[in-house]
Amino acid sequence: MERLDCEITERLVHLKLDGELRGDDQRLLTEHMDRCEDCRRLHEELSQVDGALREGLGALEMPEPDIDGTRQSIQRARRFRPSWSRWLPAAAALLLVVTVTLIALPRLGGPGSVAAAPAMVVSGGDAMHVFEPDQRTAQSRQAGTELQEHSVAWGLGGEPILLEFVGGARVGLSNEAVVRIGRKSIDLFKGGLRVDLENAGEDFTVVTPWGEFSGPGSLFIVHSDADGGSARIDVYSGEVTVNSRGTQRVLAEGQTSTLKPDPERAITL
Repeated sequence: MERLDCEITERLVHLKLDGELRGDDQRLLTEHMDRCEDCRRLHEELSQVDGALREGLGALEMPEPDIDGTRQSIQRARRFRPSWSRWLPAAAALLLVVTVTLIALPRLGGPGSVAAAPAMVVSGGDAMHVFEPDQRTAQSRQAGTELQEHSVAWGLGGEPILLEFVGGARVGLSNEAVVRIGRKSIDLFKGGLRVDLENAGEDFTVVTPWGEFSGPGSLFIVHSDADGGSARIDVYSGEVTVNSRGTQRVLAEGQTSTLKPDPERAITL
């Protein structure tokens, strides 16, 4: 492969940001970006997003390991070594009970059960990467993958990305959109969203630095400028309530509005 096209370059850019690009691929990527302004700008924008994500995740405080407690546990275990021939039947019975309990837990739906993931990737998984709440590296997500609450995801172009939330909201991500997943909401940092609430059974809110948008039964698109200086919302069906800069108004089908950043609604990664 002597020259790269832009589609392959997008994939190599992300490999570079993940520290997985080596040898000839690194050289070919550099040569292509020297010639192609669009791919060079893509690399710069994704580098900024990647840096912001890593900085935000790096600010999280990690608990210090309890080294002394671990040593004491090991010492107690060494002093107490039961005979396996004596305890094996009881251990097997206990394992059976635990297994049956774990299988039954998701079906109970009681206060102690684990809540379902709020969103799922419907399509376009090859074109998006995700920082899960407990991870410090981004991973690609395929169609059918569940997204946990507080996950941060962004698109890389290519196949359109579509997410479906448990309440029925369906949200499409534009190329290079950066979002954070909520249980009944989605935070948009940059890029654009196509929000379909026509079949949503629960309230759903789009939170952005330019305002908050909601509207049961509606279909609308919100998209920000490249520099984040403004955003535009277009309503295609239903009515959308817009909360921005201390005011609330309702946009009807066919209406459009351009919004400036709302100082009271700044969101950070």
